Amino acid sequence: MAAGAVLLGDPIAAVATVPGPARRAVIRLSGPELLPQADRFLPPACPRPELRRGVHHGRLFWHPEAPVEVDLLVFPGPASATGEDVLELHLPGAPAVVDGVLEQLYANGLRPAEPGEFTRRAFLNGRLDLAQAEAVLALVQARSAGAARQAAAMLAGQLGDGLRQAREALAEALAEMEASLDFEEGDAQDLQAGEVEALFRQARESLQAGLRSQLHRNLDQEGWRIGLAGAPNAGKSQLFQRLTGRPVLVSAERGTTRDRIEGRWADGGEPPWILVDGPGWGAAADPRDAAAQALDQEVQVDLWWWLLDASAEEPMQAPAPTGAPCLVVWTHLDRGRRVPEAVVAEAAMAGPMVWTSSLDGTGLEDLRTQTAALLQTAATDMEENRSVHHRHARALEDALAALERAEAWRRDGILDLLAEDLRQALVALQEFSGRLSPEEVLDRIFSRFCIGK
Repeated sequence: MAAGAVLLGDPIAAVATVPGPARRAVIRLSGPELLPQADRFLPPACPRPELRRGVHHGRLFWHPEAPVEVDLLVFPGPASATGEDVLELHLPGAPAVVDGVLEQLYANGLRPAEPGEFTRRAFLNGRLDLAQAEAVLALVQARSAGAARQAAAMLAGQLGDGLRQAREALAEALAEMEASLDFEEGDAQDLQAGEVEALFRQARESLQAGLRSQLHRNLDQEGWRIGLAGAPNAGKSQLFQRLTGRPVLVSAERGTTRDRIEGRWADGGEPPWILVDGPGWGAAADPRDAAAQALDQEVQVDLWWWLLDASAEEPMQAPAPTGAPCLVVWTHLDRGRRVPEAVVAEAAMAGPMVWTSSLDGTGLEDLRTQTAALLQTAATDMEENRSVHHRHARALEDALAALERAEAWRRDGILDLLAEDLRQALVALQEFSGRLSPEEVLDRIFSRFCIGK
């Protein structure tokens, strides 16, 4: 992403929700002085914002003869997520509707947002520090509830609070040391030895707590988690049993599988591939089945296999899963392929496809190859996250090392070298917070975000 005034000067827009069909979609707009210019950018008949926070209900025309209901949410800057004026259009999530509105916004002068540009504006406008901005990405990519909690804690400023305490203690100690160097004894208010020790101790404890937080982050998961989703009788349990060797109950009766079951695909890759099977999605057999389906759709996975019955003329009885990349797995190929080509084309919109049979093993090697390719992208993201945590830990270690040197100089009474190492500790923390991060490093960080984040 190019750096410069374009990031803060021109208004931007992008879809902030997961791409694809959905009940609702959110289009986010951000820019300085966006609210006074709303008439210029918004589609015809769309509600117009007031210059204060609020929600306005109405409709807009995504096509000259096709209106839809819309809610316009107004967040004036600088107390918004990005520090600029922010508008959100909440509207039906049909792709044609979303694309039609975006085309109008772009034609009216809004620029398509770059990946991560909303979060980057929040960082540049002081709404987030760099650690919190990276926590946004970590939260989006969280592979488990524990990882999500860690990212949420960092986003809430938990780590930043400790670093602010360390910075304040270091800055106060440095100011006192500088005063001791600039004035004769007695000309300035002298800091007592106990107060110096308290400042050093506070800084040291805060830095050590931050470093422990980084070192204890669970970056190496137990394996890649692959969720099996599909309508009842799509062949999920049969495929799970074939690949993991774990016996499961297979029946044509709806609601047979209610509990989630996990198993390792022995012929998968490394780290281990953990298959997660659960109840079929779609019309529930009874309230217990409905509850089991709702719970299964909340599972955290790295990849979805969306299983569809290739022998059925109407196989799409359950929606495509969301929240992770999707591989469309056609099953029951041994029964003959009866699915209409129009249905195949519609399913292909969810992701790449493989054709399989759990009975005779057809397509299982292709399934392994396609799965590995999709997980490779996730592996790249995980490696990027690992580099973030290494950078954080390195900055904290540098600050602690400089503080330890300063404490040694204090014991020896060499105040000029003490002051220099206190400055070095502060520099390390500035790098950690992003204030001294080179522009290319910021480009790399924010380019990893989704459009609309």
